[in-house]
Amino acid sequence: MPAYRRILESGLSAKYHLQAVGCEQRAEHATDQATEQEWRQLAAQWHSMADQAAALSDEASRDDSF
Repeated sequence: MPAYRRILESGLSAKYHLQAVGCEQRAEHATDQATEQEWRQLAAQWHSMADQAAALSDEASRDDSF
């Protein structure tokens, strides 16, 4: 995989983690439990996407080294 793609995926990971943090902050300020729970679930999904992007970037790094 080209280096620019690995950088892009790494950047996506950071961007997705920031989205998750934003959702967590919204959850902290939610006025009811259902809304808080929805924001926390959304944050978990963003974190999962970030982890997947990071894993793809790591996998690409290993592939490039061979």
